[in-house]
Amino acid sequence: MTETINALEGIRIIDFSHVYQGPVGMQILADFGADVIKIERPGSGDWSRAWGPYVDGMSLPYASLNRNKRSLALNLKHEKGIEIILKLVETADVLVHNFRPGVMARLGLDYETVHALNPRLIYALSSGWGDVGPYVERSRGGHDMLARAEAGWFETLSPNELPVPAGISADYPAGLTLVQGILIALLARAKTGEGQLVTTDLLSVAFHARTWDSATVFNADRPQDDSGIGVTEAAIKKSFRTQDGMIELSPVFSANFLKDISTAMNLGDLCADPRFDTVEKQLVNSDELNGIIAARFLTKTTNEWLATLEPQGILCGRINTFEEATQDPQIAANEMIIEMEHPRAGRLRLLGTPLRLYGTPATFRQPPAYLGEQSAEVIADLGYSPKEIDAMRDEGVFE
Repeated sequence: MTETINALEGIRIIDFSHVYQGPVGMQILADFGADVIKIERPGSGDWSRAWGPYVDGMSLPYASLNRNKRSLALNLKHEKGIEIILKLVETADVLVHNFRPGVMARLGLDYETVHALNPRLIYALSSGWGDVGPYVERSRGGHDMLARAEAGWFETLSPNELPVPAGISADYPAGLTLVQGILIALLARAKTGEGQLVTTDLLSVAFHARTWDSATVFNADRPQDDSGIGVTEAAIKKSFRTQDGMIELSPVFSANFLKDISTAMNLGDLCADPRFDTVEKQLVNSDELNGIIAARFLTKTTNEWLATLEPQGILCGRINTFEEATQDPQIAANEMIIEMEHPRAGRLRLLGTPLRLYGTPATFRQPPAYLGEQSAEVIADLGYSPKEIDAMRDEGVFE
């Protein structure tokens, strides 16, 4: 039997990040073997620990983002706390944080200081707004919803309603983007021998997520031809009710989706109907068109429609709640739900990893830690004696 090799074994990460965007990315790196040492505040820890629900004192949102990490609850207001961090810096490959500008500098842990101590260290941070600019200059607080609002991700569902946030939390892709930056910097270090500063931010990531339609917006005065399959896509709704649920349509990868869907649903070729025989008419009469399709969908169950439409090449899917998605057989096949045994909270069901490396797969070695669970262990790794560790615990250096 071949022994599992952890791709990132030997990579040490000092992780100051909290709540979502940093932790979700560092968890992926930890899943592939990185030694992620999570620095937390004594007494309270990561902000996400304050979110319930709980199982035996373990926050389930925290548990979702922090497996395979070692928790070091360290008092950074104590000089020995900073001493410990600086010793960790000497041994580390990566330092990560998502604090507001200025926080790390006040602790004496800014990039310039840390880089001078360990030139091979990759210093990675994800902020709300970026590295420079008006929002940074006024130390504006950042948050997922703020980024989505200002990047154009709130949508107005009807003329009489206020816009609501659309898309997924910007924290999630920001965390994944930070991971990409760290891995690229590790590859660069293998060539240059030097670490570097790596940054991303919620606003930039949320804005970049509009890659598909950005060029159209940037060049709004340039298009000379508004044809293409996008027009038909715009005319047909993406979701409809069935006898027992809801179904999604993906009107893409077809030269004439209206013909395909109406024929597949035994409605005849609606493109031959004078109300819909041009794309312009389809847009103008979209309410009437969607009414015909909606009425037909109500005549069968979702499973019956999937069995009818999929063999005819129609891209469609069942609209699930998240709870329903947890029962999806493809989710199970992708191993997206795992179980870990926690010494106090018992068996926890958690998300797996969406990334699969078949030569060096992810491993789930350690359940989410209680606050400070590995503090003494991490400090001992740095060469402190048991007597010194006991004295520092008594002095409130760590929890």
